[in-house]
Amino acid sequence: MVPFRVFRVNPVFKKIMDARLKISGMTTYGKNNHFYITKRYMITEIQQDFYRITLRMPYRLRHVNAYLLAHGKEIALFDTGLNSPGAFETLEEDLKSIGFRVRSIKHIYLTHMHSDHCSMAGVLQEKSGAQIHLSPAAFDEYEHYRKADRAVNQLRKFYTRHGMPALHINLVIDEFESIRALISDFHQPVFLENGETAVFGDWKFNVLFTPGHSFGHACFFFPREGFLLAGDHILPYIAPILSPNIFDDNFRALKTYLDSFNLLEQLPVSTVLPGHGSYFNDLGERLADIRNHHEKRKSSVFCDVSDRPQTAYDILNTMIAPTVSDFDKFLALNEVIIYLQELTAEGAVKEDPKGDVLAYRKDNG
Repeated sequence: MVPFRVFRVNPVFKKIMDARLKISGMTTYGKNNHFYITKRYMITEIQQDFYRITLRMPYRLRHVNAYLLAHGKEIALFDTGLNSPGAFETLEEDLKSIGFRVRSIKHIYLTHMHSDHCSMAGVLQEKSGAQIHLSPAAFDEYEHYRKADRAVNQLRKFYTRHGMPALHINLVIDEFESIRALISDFHQPVFLENGETAVFGDWKFNVLFTPGHSFGHACFFFPREGFLLAGDHILPYIAPILSPNIFDDNFRALKTYLDSFNLLEQLPVSTVLPGHGSYFNDLGERLADIRNHHEKRKSSVFCDVSDRPQTAYDILNTMIAPTVSDFDKFLALNEVIIYLQELTAEGAVKEDPKGDVLAYRKDNG
């Protein structure tokens, strides 16, 4: 067994943990109240030479999926999982269970630059010499993590403009620094091109740029198999969180995200392989659900916009309970901002700048 993460816990909590983990084929062991989560192999063959690797995370979603193509003795890996203690060893064991090693990895394709999907890329490149492939916009996001001063300054400016208090902004910056520390350095990436067809052995797949959840997000479509490797663009049970681009006020995350659905609906997709959760088959139904979700959320934000000017942060505070955690509040603020962008573009809401702060009010003509 390979330890995935260490916890210091109360023995009573350990019994509860064991009961919950047993459902996932996992258990704990240890002494002196230090317990390790261990795992059976969590790798599934979707079809011959095409695998899903499910990796544990210490976050609310609990798991992230990476995908693997095999050709002879070589591997192409799609996303890497989170660079957390024991994650590399867990991945190595999963690969051994199907006859490979980390050094078998020749290519790493990244759907986007969020730490649960990309942060082991540099570690794996160092061990295997693999080429890393990502969109140019995703590389820009990677550079923001590597050269943090500019990103931190812009983050502070952007969220101050939307009314977030300095104390809350400092907490967000602390979280950014924690995430930045997880992302391993990689070198000489290959930039993907939107619409290109990539080839790995007998496998062919199309690259589709799908910004919204992340500015540099990409999906990969396998036309022969009908597989859409969707990253976090389309998830089975939840609508992916959307974020504004703090470097580009003209980027409309919601519009761009929903516009991509028009392309996806034209593809002969038989199976969607998401970054979290189980695969599913009815892409059209799921896209309709997500469209409906965002329409309802946008309407809800509009109902909380007043006739008097309010910042996005003020509007958010009328919508959520005071007990919401600081990080969840930050995520919710991002969504309020993207809905306000759309409501402004539609003419339902009017921007009301006051110095360095941006307020919104209903446009009553």
